[in-house]
Amino acid sequence: MERRASFFDVFLRGAGPSPELLGAFALGLLVIGILGNLFYDLFTAPPDVLSAVWQPLVASAVFTVLAYLLYRRDLQRKRKVQAIVDERRIAPPHAGLIWMLGPGRFDHLLFALRHHQQGGGATDCWLVMQSDVEPVQQAFSQLSQQLVEQGMTTRLHPFYLPKLDVREAYKVVRTILERETIEEGLEPGQVIADITGGTKPLTTGMVLAAITTNSALEYVESDRDDQGWPIPDTLHVVLVDTSFYLAEEG
Repeated sequence: MERRASFFDVFLRGAGPSPELLGAFALGLLVIGILGNLFYDLFTAPPDVLSAVWQPLVASAVFTVLAYLLYRRDLQRKRKVQAIVDERRIAPPHAGLIWMLGPGRFDHLLFALRHHQQGGGATDCWLVMQSDVEPVQQAFSQLSQQLVEQGMTTRLHPFYLPKLDVREAYKVVRTILERETIEEGLEPGQVIADITGGTKPLTTGMVLAAITTNSALEYVESDRDDQGWPIPDTLHVVLVDTSFYLAEEG
């Protein structure tokens, strides 16, 4: 039987040590303690006491066998993890949006902001971007101007990347999710990260940060024809379902 589970349920609890494995570990510690006391007694106890050494030896043997049986039982447990992505789901409005801003056009960002604002969201937008790169700064200035011209009140929060790699993107996005959004008065469930923009390393870092903090993900997409080409005027904001399904087999 499958059950819905979060990232941490699957990879820390669901796929972690089973009760059988924990029991085998506890019995192993017990055997080590018994044998440790036995060896201590062999060196320190009077000779007439040593006649009872068979008792801890038998107990150690029994506990060792039980630990091995529990270990074998754990090996027989099979777990199945399944992730299902439904691209038909539209992202619900969120107050906060995280976006990778690069040089060039930002039409998809404006569309995402309008989508969230129509539902009462898009109060804040964190823009992960390069510092001291003129085309990126121009894009930021133009975006700010567009928001004013369109009467949008979204507050922009530039957040600069020291390096364009997975690790830095992960650290920056995680910092935004765990600290910056809270300082603006937003709850974790009110913020969503968008993977539409950015290079592959930056997008990868964003995905890892969102999944490991149990945060929402989205992307802006168009419907496509039979040849795979985008159909004009069909943009929509897709919610990425990051839940997993965990099942025991056997």
